[in-house]
This record gives sequence, C-alpha cells and structure tokens, in this order.
Amino acid sequence: MAKRDVMDVWSALQWVVRDQKADRAFASNDDVRAMTPGGSVTGAVMRIGELNARVDGGGAVHGSELDPDAERIWMGVLMLLKQWKRGALAPRIGQDLSAHMQRAMLRLARDGNINPVFMAVDAARLGEMPHWHRLGDGYPRRVVEESRLEYVLVWDVLACLYTALSASGSMGIVIEMPSVMRLPWSGAKKMLDDCA
Repeated sequence: MAKRDVMDVWSALQWVVRDQKADRAFASNDDVRAMTPGGSVTGAVMRIGELNARVDGGGAVHGSELDPDAERIWMGVLMLLKQWKRGALAPRIGQDLSAHMQRAMLRLARDGNINPVFMAVDAARLGEMPHWHRLGDGYPRRVVEESRLEYVLVWDVLACLYTALSASGSMGIVIEMPSVMRLPWSGAKKMLDDCA
C-alpha cells in the first residue's frame, strides 16, 4: 500500500504497520518493547527527553528511518495505549451499543485482558477488520456478540486515532474517518439478524 495524500485512518494504520513497520521500528517505548525489538530516531529522542538530558545534535542516533507521517500516526497509537492503561480512553470506546453488546462488553471488561488498541494494531497487521458472526451461522449468541464487540472496539480505536491525528496540523497527509462501517450488521438488519 503506497502512501497517498488522503487516507482513511484504517488504511493509514495498515500502511504504518504493514509497509512502514513502525510498530517494530518504533518499539522503543517500554509498553511495546516486549512485542517487537528495535527503535526509531524519534523514539531515541523521546527517551533522551524523558531523562531530561540535553540533545546537542552531535553523534549519530541509530534507528529506522520512517516516514514522518508514519511516526506521527504510531505516536498517536502509543498515546491511545497510554490513555487506555490509565482508563481515560474507556469512556470513548464501545458507546451507543445494544443491551446485548453492552453485556458482552462487561464480560470482556471483567476478563481484564482486553486491550482494544492492541486489537486494532493486530487487525491492521492482518490487513482486515475482525471477523464478526451472524446468528444464523450456528454460533451461540454469546460468541456472536463478542465477535461483533471486537469489531466495534477496533472501529472505536480507529475513530479515536482519527480524532487525535486530525487535531495535529503537522501531518503531511489528510486523515479521514474509517471507511468501513461501525455496525455493518445493522445495515441490512432483516437480512442478517436482530443482534445489533
């Protein structure tokens, strides 16, 4: 996927992790260091800043050379990850869902292992939104609800990433809202089922 002047946030995230491999190159952040080794020039400067050290511009800082927009997008992902861990992102994720989906959200929240930011990055690595099931496919209602909830959580992270990136005036590309629907199963509700 080549870089374009206008990208929806879903395509942009895929470009960042699949083509630019910013998740690997920029993994100098402690939160994702265990996932992938490496580091970027921006990550190295950020570490220096965290130590309150002076940057004099001398000497080579080794790391991957990423597209500046890819680094900004990945920094937005890392910002969302920090917000999720602090609990600040939770009110913006999974809103306006049916009672069935809200119950699935509570079940997953009790599990404690859910991280929609990681889910969005994993989906972008695969290049496809999480698969969701229909009730008529033979799956129990709980499995259907949880598959749809995973899809919605990834979409909501994309919407939050869009909001963060659209506030930045330093992007070289224009980021748009996700091109995929948030609730694709509710568009043809009668044809699919009643579990929206």
